[in-house]
Order: sequence, then structure tokens, then C-alpha cells
Amino acid sequence: MKNRISLFCLALFALHSALFADIVYQGKRVAAWPDEATPTFDNSRGLLKAIATQEKSHYAAPKGKIYSLTLLVDFTDKVAPVTINEVEDWLNKEGFNRDGCNGSVRDYYLDVSNGQLDLTNEVYGWYRAKHPKSWYEGLQGYSGSDSLMKEVFDYFDPQVDFSRYDNDKDGTTEAINIVYAGAGEVWGQGLWPHSGWSSERRDGVKLTHHQMTDMPGTFSIYVFVHESGHMIFGWPDLYWYGDYCTMGNRPSDKNPVAINDFYRADQGWIPFVDITSEDVNNATVLEVSKPGEFCYRYKNPERPEKEGLVWSYVQNTGRNKVLKGSGLLMQHYDFSIDGNSASDKLGLRIVHASSQGKSSDIEPNQWPDPGSTANTFFKSGTYSGFSDDAYPAIRWYSGSKTGLKITDIGTPGETLTFCIGENCSDPVSSSSSEPEQFSSSSVAPETSSSSSAPEISSSSSSTARIIISNIEKNGNGKPGNRIFNVLGQPVGARNANGTLPDLPKGIYVEIK
Repeated sequence: MKNRISLFCLALFALHSALFADIVYQGKRVAAWPDEATPTFDNSRGLLKAIATQEKSHYAAPKGKIYSLTLLVDFTDKVAPVTINEVEDWLNKEGFNRDGCNGSVRDYYLDVSNGQLDLTNEVYGWYRAKHPKSWYEGLQGYSGSDSLMKEVFDYFDPQVDFSRYDNDKDGTTEAINIVYAGAGEVWGQGLWPHSGWSSERRDGVKLTHHQMTDMPGTFSIYVFVHESGHMIFGWPDLYWYGDYCTMGNRPSDKNPVAINDFYRADQGWIPFVDITSEDVNNATVLEVSKPGEFCYRYKNPERPEKEGLVWSYVQNTGRNKVLKGSGLLMQHYDFSIDGNSASDKLGLRIVHASSQGKSSDIEPNQWPDPGSTANTFFKSGTYSGFSDDAYPAIRWYSGSKTGLKITDIGTPGETLTFCIGENCSDPVSSSSSEPEQFSSSSVAPETSSSSSAPEISSSSSSTARIIISNIEKNGNGKPGNRIFNVLGQPVGARNANGTLPDLPKGIYVEIK
């Protein structure tokens, strides 16, 4: 069937991307994406992925600047080990590197969200608790932490307008943090880092979501970003999962591993690319992806809103430096399962490439193992494909086969290639033929039809790829006009003669 992209929508898409300038790369803000990390479509192969429309996220999905409140408390037997200013730097300062941290908490979320979530903490304290730390630690279960929480809220109530932290104005706060002096206890005893709920009300809002984090005196960011994942987004602890997400294991306190690409795509931080059974069975173009660029999704046809397989290119650099391998990382999700509480059926689990030919892919270790291994990743030379026949342990939870087939997975590098099904054509090289040029009078390539919008062919209504066709050469335009790709990124300008730069086949916007 035929789909059309309206010029108006294309221009809006480009304008939105052009205005978006808060880019964080490896913990530092930069004016533009480095070449090796640019999140762009590769039009040099004549391919434009049709990203899925994410109308509603499964988890809470705040956007933009989120104001978070942090309240500091110490004790007579454990006094404040750091100053308020040092805590503010730890939470907010760009490029924070004290004690070996890779950025601040704010840097972390700007980084993994591609600049779409700015978690800004406002800090008050220190408050001296009524009892020694040992008193709270001597209470059972949540009694100690609940007592301290209410005490802290009461103390800061005259100083703080809690309604400021109801970011979406729904009557509840999204992010209130209590940081207490000293090390945390083990789970379930006294004071330990955790995220929780409260029925407390202040300034007309319910202080629903909060978390507690310890401050032993040396800085690390893992605990704070992990507990924020529970508190702000509602992500569960990923037991029996490994090191592949900060909501899983704890491989690095100073440079926490990134949020997994499935959760990132659910937030809208990277695009989903939906794959269908038609894509598996028909001829397709070889897929090319940069690390963390897309999250490919193949839904269970019988339960499309609940269950599916997802995969993305994960490389052990930057936030994922601690991982022991690189390649396609595949996951199996089921939204009908609440979190990861039983090893046989998990809400989100890793599909291990090394389970090829095995009858089971159940991870025996809950935590802190299983860690990560190189053989978890699909890649050329070891595990270069996935199919039901090769992976009898990977089935929908009903027991039925998935129908998914991935072949010709390449070698991890700047990009990684793979084929959906087994009928792939090679990517079109931009140097294999003369680059085609575009109209100077429209914001997109002209076509051979009478329509004002470019015509695009696709294999199905839900295809994961769109092939640009019928692009023709055109005359000169106004010298200096700037040319942008569909992400709103500048790709060149007309020269002094008004000639377009050499560009690969694709859709572009010309700003006059």
C-alpha cells in the first residue's frame, strides 16, 4: 500500500528537532552530536525507518524539566559528612567527577534520555533527627524509615512549598528524596535505600512518591538514580536480569550502566521500530543501527498490547562500559506480569544468545549475579541469528512459537547490521551512483506524480521501513539556503551558484 508524509508534518518534525539543543554525550553537554553518536537515519542506503507512534507509555513518562526535592538529615551519632553545596553538586552539577563519578545524577538522566529529561534537585538541610541513627535502625521493617520520614516532613514544612514538586499538577508529588547521613543497612532493617509511598499531605498535595538514599561520605550515583527509577517512572527491580540495566544489578556505583533500551523507547527517548510477520516473510533491506539508536519491537500477534520481543544494538562504551560484550541484546517482555518476582516468568528478561539449542533459558541467579557475559549478545562469529528452530527455549509464555527470524547479524563496530527474515538486500551505497538532487521550491523532494507530497512505498501499514522513491534532479535555488534532514539536523547549504550539496537519497527541508 502507499503512505504519504505531508509537507506540513515533515516541517514540524524538522523544526522540533532543530530547536532541541540540550545534548549530553558521555556525561557532558555538547553543541551537536559527535559523528560517531549522531542519532540519525542513514539515508545513504535509500532507507527511512518508519518509527512507531508512541501514543501512551506503559510506565510514567514525564518530559522536560522535573523539579525534585532533596531533604538532608543527620544524627547525633552520625553527623553530616558533606556540605549542602557538595550535595547540590552531586545531584546537579554538569560534569561532576568527585570520587570518580561519571557526572551528576542530573547528567545521568540527561544522558540516557537523549536530553529529554532534566531532573533538577533543590536541596534543604541539614536537619538533626530527634533520635540517634541507631534508634531508627533498631526498629523492625519500615518502622524506622517511616518514623524518620514523617519527622523530616514536619521539620521542613515551614520552609518548603511542597506543591512546587507536583510537576504535572495532578495533586501528587513526583520526586521527594530523603538523604540521611551514614551508610545504609541491609534490606528490611532500620534505614536502607528504598523507594516508597506516603499518605502525608502538605501544601495541598499528597507526598506520594519518595525515596531514601544513604550518604556515607564518599560520592556515587548508582543508588540515587536506581531509586529515582522506581520513584519517578515506576520501573521495577529487575531480578534474574543481570547488569544490562541500572534497574538490574549494581556493577558500577560511579558510572551506572544505562537504562535498558526497551525502557528508554517506552519513555520516547529513542524510537521503537515495529517489526511484523510480513517483514519476516518478505524481502527487506539490511538494517543498520548505531548503539542505542533504535529499539526494534516484535509483538506477539495474539497479545500485541501485552507481550513481545525487543532488541537493540548495545555497545560496551560510555554508560555501558562495564558490560562484558557488545552486539544485539534481545529481551522478552510481558506487561501482564508485575515486575520480576519469579524466575520462570519475568516481566522483562534477557534472551541469552548462548541459549541456542537449549531447552531452557531460565537464569538461576536472582541477584547480584548473573552479571553480564559476552555470549549474551548476538553477533557475527558466535551467535549470528535467531529463529524458533535454533532457540527452542524462547517461546511466548503461552508456549507457542514466536515466528521471529533474524539473520546475518554483523560484527559490532560503529554500526551493527542484521536482516529481518532471510531475504535481505544490501544497503545502497551513496557512492555507487550519482547523488540525486532535490527541488529548490519545496521542503521535500518532488515526485513524478502531481501530488505536492513525496510518495513513499511500504510493504505494509505497520512496516518498519519506508523506501523513498521517484526523487528527481531540479534546478538551482537561492545561494545560502540551509538544508536539514528529517531530524532537523543541518546537512549543508546551497553554494554560491544556488546548487544543492551532494546528498544521499532522502527527505530534506530547505530553509529559505
